[in-house]
Amino acid sequence: MSDQLQYLESRIQQLEAEKIKILEQDQELRLYIREKTDQLLNVIGTLPLKPEELDDETLISVDPIGIVSESFTQVLEHLQETNVSLALARDELQAIFNSAGTAILVFDKNRKLKTFNKQSMQLLFNGQDISLGNDCCSQICSLDPSEDDCIFQQVFSSGSVVENPDFLANGRHFHAIGTPIKNQEGELTHAILVFTDITEREVAEAKLRASEERYRTLFSTMHEGVAQHRLIYDVRGLPCDYEFLDVNSSCERILGLSRDQLVGKNASEIFPLINGKPPAIKQFQEACECGKSASFEMEEPESKRTFRISVAPSTGGYFASIFEDITQHKQDEEKIERLAYFDSLTGLPNRVLMYDRLEQMVARAKRSGSKICLLFFDLDHFKRVNDTFGHDTGDKMLQIVADRLRELLRHCDSICRLGGDEFVVLIDEINDREDAALIACKILEGLSKPIILKGKELYTSTSIGISMFPEDGDESETLIKNADTAMYMAKENGRNTFFFYAAEMNSQSLEQLLLANDLRKALKQNEFYLKFQPQIDLRNGGMVGIEAMLRWNHSDLGEIQPNRFIPLAEETGLILSIGRWVLHQACKQAYFIQQKCGKKLRVAVNLSAKQFQDPKLVSAIRQTLQETGLPAESLELEITESILMENVEKAQHLLNKLKQMGVRLAIDDFGTGYSSLSYLREFPIDRIKVDKSFIQKVDTHPDDAAIAKAIIVMGHIIGMKVVAEGVEQKEELKFLQQNDCDEVQGFYFSPPLTAEELSQRILNQPEFCFFQP
Repeated sequence: MSDQLQYLESRIQQLEAEKIKILEQDQELRLYIREKTDQLLNVIGTLPLKPEELDDETLISVDPIGIVSESFTQVLEHLQETNVSLALARDELQAIFNSAGTAILVFDKNRKLKTFNKQSMQLLFNGQDISLGNDCCSQICSLDPSEDDCIFQQVFSSGSVVENPDFLANGRHFHAIGTPIKNQEGELTHAILVFTDITEREVAEAKLRASEERYRTLFSTMHEGVAQHRLIYDVRGLPCDYEFLDVNSSCERILGLSRDQLVGKNASEIFPLINGKPPAIKQFQEACECGKSASFEMEEPESKRTFRISVAPSTGGYFASIFEDITQHKQDEEKIERLAYFDSLTGLPNRVLMYDRLEQMVARAKRSGSKICLLFFDLDHFKRVNDTFGHDTGDKMLQIVADRLRELLRHCDSICRLGGDEFVVLIDEINDREDAALIACKILEGLSKPIILKGKELYTSTSIGISMFPEDGDESETLIKNADTAMYMAKENGRNTFFFYAAEMNSQSLEQLLLANDLRKALKQNEFYLKFQPQIDLRNGGMVGIEAMLRWNHSDLGEIQPNRFIPLAEETGLILSIGRWVLHQACKQAYFIQQKCGKKLRVAVNLSAKQFQDPKLVSAIRQTLQETGLPAESLELEITESILMENVEKAQHLLNKLKQMGVRLAIDDFGTGYSSLSYLREFPIDRIKVDKSFIQKVDTHPDDAAIAKAIIVMGHIIGMKVVAEGVEQKEELKFLQQNDCDEVQGFYFSPPLTAEELSQRILNQPEFCFFQP
């Protein structure tokens, strides 16, 4: 029993101890709850609860933690909503921040970058990545931060907004503004720097300044006069005057007035009025009203000066005038026009004006059915006057002829000089051929009178060709061509006469003209070719040389004889180009024959008078030999006696040059010209060629035989070899053999052959012998 009591007492003591512990824990819990409740209240912005305001029992019973927790949840929800709104506002602000066209950066007082917009990266950092917290000022500004000009330093020094209108960074121009940011205590903590790119504006302004400078330079240095004006209107609103606002120095020079005498003055105070108004006001008004530039010419009545004026309208009646004195220019134009349409020597209309007048005459005649007469003429043997007395005398004669023609003909008749000694007279509305013949006779008679020049009487005559519209052609070109043809018929019929054009009478002349035209095309169309006639050594019958002979295979007419086209080539001057072609081809083909046959044959080429007078003859021959490879000693040039005798000294000099080159020389057609063997001794001649006219009569005409024999003997005496041309009969050959002629050529041995034909014939005769001596 006592044990049980002891147990119960012990148990009671344990329970008391547990109770005390529980009470202590309860008290600690109450304190904890009150403390945490106060903390929650503090978080939500409520003052802590005092014990006298709310005892522990009541505090436990009202569940403050639940209440505070619910309130806190509401607060958190409100905060979350607020944060979302703030985030949206921040994103909107950042979007606005980034979309700004300027660079915006925020720095703290330690120059550390706190934030920036995207435009900053492009404008200030060339698109490079930049990090917050870095000192980026040095990348923007080249100035030291301690310098007074540093905009960052100025913001923090002054504490106010700072502006730099031309901030230079990375080679671009910016308008920079620095704005300070202060905290609640008024301390400056940050600076906002805003950079606006004004580079394009600066460039545009620089261009504008340069343009203005160029304009001012141009304005002041222009050769033309330039003036700025303002139209002045009357009470009716109509322009009545214009004022000078500004002028350049050229304007002063051209008008002969100083700047003070012009600027601020009205035109009516400066210039004489025309019909009561200042000059050119109508043109200035029209340009200003339509707003388009215009130009015109104006003659000043008093000074007779002519001005070219250009108008550049502006707005509000303002305009600029650019003008120059073109008086001299107009006079020069008249001179140029005269030079273009009139012959400078005689003052007569030239070829251009003649064609223009003839075209107009033909057009009128076609409309009215009237007739036109065209007289084409030149002076007979006028070249002799130039050659004998000189070109000055020839020019004077042409002037006298022009004066006589003016006296002989009417003022309405057109007398024209085509050039040289060629003239054309155009007669409009003529009745018939009889009237034309009377005019031609009048010209022939008037020009036949002697002309006194340098104290000597000179006589001249003329040959006239006449064509009539519409009988001889209905176009200008046809009339001129037919009159020219008729003139040549007059020359062929004794000169100092006139011929009317007639197709049936002039067929031969027309054929020659057409042939001359075709001759010009023959070279380009490869219609020329060469044949070669062998030259035989009479001692052994072997071939020692060949003579090149030109042939023309006309595309329509076939083979044309040299005696028909060579004179034409001489007359037209084509002989030079044809002669050069013959020389080159002869050397080229002779070299071909030499190489193919293995024999050093010489080739003879005829030179015309014009070729012999060509100053480039020696260089052309040298170049031809170099290009073709033919040795100089294989080339023989044939020249007529008449060529040598025209200018003995000059001919001797030229032949010596050719001889020094190694070229051989021969006199062609000997016996038909001067036939002076004594003269020939002065020239370095290798051969003389007896003309075939003597050879072909040696068996029937004793005189010709005697002449041929004498030429052979005398040629040998002076050391020259003799070649007989045109041998066609056996008797001719025997005569030449008996008289020791050196060489012969002619159809008796061989007709002319092409290079290929000749080569084959030589190869087929190994002994190169064309007959048995």
